[in-house]
Amino acid sequence: MTHKLLILFLLSFLSLVRIEVSGQGSIARTQSFCGNTGGFNVTPTEGCAPMTVNVKNLMHKAESLTYAFRFDRNQNTPPNTSETTQDSTFTYQTPGTYTILQYGSAGGTGFSMCKDVQVKETRGPNAEIIACQNGKVRLTIVSDDISKAYDAIEISWGDGVNQMVNIKTSTAAYFDHTYTGTGARPAITLKGSYNSGQCSTSTKATTITANTPPPSLASIRIRSVEMPASGDAKVIYEGMEGVETKVYIAKSDDNFIYTNKSTQSGGPQSATVPLLDPKTVYRFQLWSTDICGNIIKSPIVSSMAIKQGGLSLDEIIALEWENDANTDPVVEYQIKRNGAVIFTTPNKRSYEDTDVKCGNTYQYEVVAIIENDVRSYSAPISLEPKTSPPGNITNATVTVKDENTIGTKVELSGEGLTSAYNLVVERAVLGTSNFELVSPANNQSLQWDDTNVSTSQSSYCYRFQYENACKMKSPSFSTPVCSILLSTKSPEIVWNPDAPFISTIEAYNLQQVDGSGSLINTISKGLSTSHTLDLASQSDFGYRIEAKSSDGNFTSLSNVLNFRSEAIILVPDAFTPNGDAYNERFEVKAYFIKEFKMSVFSRWGEVIFHSEDIAEGWDGNFKTGKAPGGYYLYKIEATNTSGETVVKNGSFLLIR
Repeated sequence: MTHKLLILFLLSFLSLVRIEVSGQGSIARTQSFCGNTGGFNVTPTEGCAPMTVNVKNLMHKAESLTYAFRFDRNQNTPPNTSETTQDSTFTYQTPGTYTILQYGSAGGTGFSMCKDVQVKETRGPNAEIIACQNGKVRLTIVSDDISKAYDAIEISWGDGVNQMVNIKTSTAAYFDHTYTGTGARPAITLKGSYNSGQCSTSTKATTITANTPPPSLASIRIRSVEMPASGDAKVIYEGMEGVETKVYIAKSDDNFIYTNKSTQSGGPQSATVPLLDPKTVYRFQLWSTDICGNIIKSPIVSSMAIKQGGLSLDEIIALEWENDANTDPVVEYQIKRNGAVIFTTPNKRSYEDTDVKCGNTYQYEVVAIIENDVRSYSAPISLEPKTSPPGNITNATVTVKDENTIGTKVELSGEGLTSAYNLVVERAVLGTSNFELVSPANNQSLQWDDTNVSTSQSSYCYRFQYENACKMKSPSFSTPVCSILLSTKSPEIVWNPDAPFISTIEAYNLQQVDGSGSLINTISKGLSTSHTLDLASQSDFGYRIEAKSSDGNFTSLSNVLNFRSEAIILVPDAFTPNGDAYNERFEVKAYFIKEFKMSVFSRWGEVIFHSEDIAEGWDGNFKTGKAPGGYYLYKIEATNTSGETVVKNGSFLLIR
């Protein structure tokens, strides 16, 4: 029977659903399950937790009468059976506003009704306390549902001092109290109250006896220092609620001074320190005072200063930066150009930007990334690449490399030099002034080879002019430097008498080089243009001539003449040992020989003379007498200076 009545009640409730029709279509709207067809009384409707309420049904012949004492007034469906009861009494343990739902049926028709009751807070407020050794305590009332329910909270400090706090109007974040004497701190109690005086006998007090030390202020630290071009430095830091934090500044090694910037707020804070010099380095630090009066100092963060470096080259902007020591180490420096990072380094303090062009202005700043994710930004500076005109080329060398190649080399110095340039090279035959361009367009080689020459036929003169990337040229061409033609007229080597420079020659130097071209020896020749070789005392060797101008700025190197000393063995075809002191011995002459063996044979193959000393010749005697006239044979075995074996056979005539 009960189930049938419940179904009947639900059908009756659903009939309360109303459908509205308009020109835009139909809209179905359901009402709350709380109706107005029921009837009951509640006592009391307001009280202190825990509060017991009694309900009295007013519906005549009510059947299946059910109550839900914690119903959601906005709910449009019946409550769960676990949330319903047929009891008419219910006790609320915690404060709050509650809705009581009554539903059932009478005379075959379902009914429902809701009424609200209010249960007031009686629990003791929650609080946190921080205690100092000097007797000072700081009490912070927890802002939760309990404290918010009361109109006021009474703080009894335990030493006879009471304090009433109106929670709804008070803006204080905490409450301080100082105890006198050195004894143990008494317990602190808190008790809530209402302006109406309700629940005064049932509200409970909270007793606090713990002595929590002051919190760590390590989280109070500088996050970034920004130095704008105006000099109004901006310091971003983390504060802590209720803790006074002051911003201090120091210049170089000076003592820290107060900037008159402070806060007691928590979270990210900002302080602007005006009228600073953006080119000067400053140190910043936070000084925070905890509730016990202790001053806690944060890590030091230095500002950054960037300036133009000392390197002075066109299309190269040199940068230098500085900062003082930070408490935490710098992880990385970043150089920004026009807002984009172009260079990073863990420790360098300078950078040369070569990716710049004449006529443009670039803005630079340096960022120091410090350990613990701290940043320090310099003020930006705007710089343009230098555009000084280049000077004349005053150092050059011309070297004859082979029959068809002359190498040129210049050295650059002074201002007006750029990363990109055009080295103009012009050539003329020695003795003429008809210079013509021989270098390619946009020649960027300071060592350029001219391969369209004949060094065995002529000497050539070269002059140079520098054009930088800003299209600015040297005022004029350099002094010409001419090649030297070295040739041999055995046993002499000679070189052309025409001077390789317009200016006077300091001296000619004869350079002896090995097979790889490395210098072995230098012989000063003064202004002479020839040299006689000592072929008998030399083996493999090469020679070239070096000429230097009197000012030492220009050098000309000739071609290399290479000599290889082949073994030379000169054997006479006859000798006359007749006592006239002329041609008395059979003597062999040899050059470029290290080891020597010679044997003389009769026509029958008998050895009649042997020697391993090239200076020892045969006197024509054999054993105890004179050898008869006629033809004799010889065999010579020798080793040349290169270690190769040379063998020579032949015959000669002994004339009596």
